[in-house]
Amino acid sequence: MHAPGPYPTGDRESRSDAPAESHAAAGSHGPAESRTAAEPDAATRSVAVYTDHADDYAAHHAPKMADQAERFAAALPAGSLILDAGCGPGRDLARFTARGHRARGIDLNPVFVAMAGAHAPTTRCDLREAGAHFPAGTFDGIWACASLVHLGEPDTVDVLAQFAGLLRPGGKLYACVKSAGRTGWLDEPDGRRWYTVWDADAFAAAVTAAGFRVDEVGRGVFTEVWATRGADGG
Repeated sequence: MHAPGPYPTGDRESRSDAPAESHAAAGSHGPAESRTAAEPDAATRSVAVYTDHADDYAAHHAPKMADQAERFAAALPAGSLILDAGCGPGRDLARFTARGHRARGIDLNPVFVAMAGAHAPTTRCDLREAGAHFPAGTFDGIWACASLVHLGEPDTVDVLAQFAGLLRPGGKLYACVKSAGRTGWLDEPDGRRWYTVWDADAFAAAVTAAGFRVDEVGRGVFTEVWATRGADGG
């Protein structure tokens, strides 16, 4: 496997058009000395909400993130192995395999795992246990598109470190988190979910601390981080 190249050129500090819900209220968290934990089982309960609306979710989100996924795929050599961490119904797995890459998907929701299996091999897995499911250095790229939003900050920090361990030296990471609204439960038309809101600089710092070089930060309702794993994990 060849070492991945740099991300295609883009604005280093760009506005994020990552998909998702926006909250009107302001407020965010992030400093390492005051990490905000989610309520017990918040992630599991939030992910379960998608079960009864999986088809609608897949249809609504199908067009989103095409530019980001294409850019991520283009930054990797042909035939790279990509982990879609929090793959949902498989939208981006299909994009990566169509681009000539190999892909694997993990998700906690069993309905999404079954749907995504039509596009690539999938495993039901809590993101917080991702490191136990694959050998170290397995992947050339890890794509975590809005999949960290239901985790508390301490869990997110731990998951980022697991991602660094799962990537080969020079491997690429894309991750986006919410940066608008308030951390806590949000009642939505299809159910109640927990969202953790990050300060953009704090999230970029967490990615760096996990063993990555941050290449670019996109700022907006969502913070998008494009990063590279160093030869020594940093």
